[in-house]
Amino acid sequence: MLVVLSDLHFSEAQSTKVGDLQFNKNLPADNYRAYFLELNQIAVSNRIRHVDMVLAGDIFELSRSGLWFESDERPYRSNASVAEGSAMETTILKILQAIAHEERVRDALTLFKNVRELFNVEVQVHYLPGNHDRLINATSQTRAAARDLLGLAGGGELFAHRFIYSGEFGQPFCLVRHGHEYDPMNFSLDTHLLEEIPTDFSEEVYGAVSLGDVTTVEFGAALPYYFMQSYGAEAIQRDPILLALYERLMAFDDVRPTSALLPYLFSTPGVKKKKTWVYMEPCFKQVIRVISKTPEFVEAITSIESLPKSQRILLKGLLNSNLMQQGVPYWMVKQLMKRVSSEIKLSSQVKWAKREALVKDKSSGCQCVISGHTHVPEVSLMSAKKGNERYYINTGTWRNVIPATKNFQEFGRLKSLAKVIVFGPVENENATNEMPWSFHFLSGVNYGNHRHL
Repeated sequence: MLVVLSDLHFSEAQSTKVGDLQFNKNLPADNYRAYFLELNQIAVSNRIRHVDMVLAGDIFELSRSGLWFESDERPYRSNASVAEGSAMETTILKILQAIAHEERVRDALTLFKNVRELFNVEVQVHYLPGNHDRLINATSQTRAAARDLLGLAGGGELFAHRFIYSGEFGQPFCLVRHGHEYDPMNFSLDTHLLEEIPTDFSEEVYGAVSLGDVTTVEFGAALPYYFMQSYGAEAIQRDPILLALYERLMAFDDVRPTSALLPYLFSTPGVKKKKTWVYMEPCFKQVIRVISKTPEFVEAITSIESLPKSQRILLKGLLNSNLMQQGVPYWMVKQLMKRVSSEIKLSSQVKWAKREALVKDKSSGCQCVISGHTHVPEVSLMSAKKGNERYYINTGTWRNVIPATKNFQEFGRLKSLAKVIVFGPVENENATNEMPWSFHFLSGVNYGNHRHL
């Protein structure tokens, strides 16, 4: 039996708190405990002998941490450039320890570490780093630290980037990835240009920096940090407008679609748009100052074809000049955010999953591709030739989701979860020649404080 979880985004909440007010997005451990107990019941009732539990990336939220700003280090560094004992390695380990220190995370990690105690069958946990925890694979020390937190064997060995669930005769049956491999914004290689996506990429490709690394930090973690630097914790606590804007910034990574990020900020209840801009301009100025020093980022940002050529030239000129010292035009921020959000691919990834080498090879036996990354749960049919159904499954996320109305004027707040369980042919007692395997996919959203699994 194969179980896949991804995009848990265990994060530290110390660097973003305002006085006693903490923004903790981590789920209580009871949510995971209830799911594991449910899985055990399913395994026992189906006489399953072995469960492979795959944590398919973005388990640890290393990128969106304010702790990066306590030094000159930034997460948009290639893994190969991180030396053992370096300041960068120290920062990675510090953030990882801070994440594990959070009470909810600590309790959840204790569950994962002792997951075998909750099962009456054999369980093996596998961890595949994603784009937000890419740096876990940087050094033997960072790898060993992550393994220790999850209770995994292997010490400082490199983590794998894909998991293949084997069929009855050992052939590939199901391919599991994080899914950023299908997203050029968050993967160093543009796989959209490939007719066939190889099962394995080099460690150099996985460890290299992508544009998403920069945007995650500078438009995600940096904006609330610069806001705190500009106004101070005491003023933010005292002023309801400042507090409302800060809370809005802290929820940026939950907004869907991402193209609604700026409207979400500028629709803060009780705060007029002009007032929002007055407060936010110093923060955006600092962001633009930082990204303008990254030539590759400037080139990508200013290549947006929906802009008139004259505006593209002006935008590139502004990013390459010191004019931001005098102020930042709102249209510039708007176009930057539009470009960033449009590059974050959150639509179905089935188109790219169908290009997987194992899928295109009809003799491979691969019936299923599973990934996460987009936070959008989905099941899509890849093919069904001669009744042989092959599926793509997205694991979604166990996080908050802030949906927007079509006009991006109003926003809600939901809790998302998705359960993905696959039974191979030898585990499916009711299997037939037409349906030799099966999977269970349960996806839903909750509204309110009661979370039912």
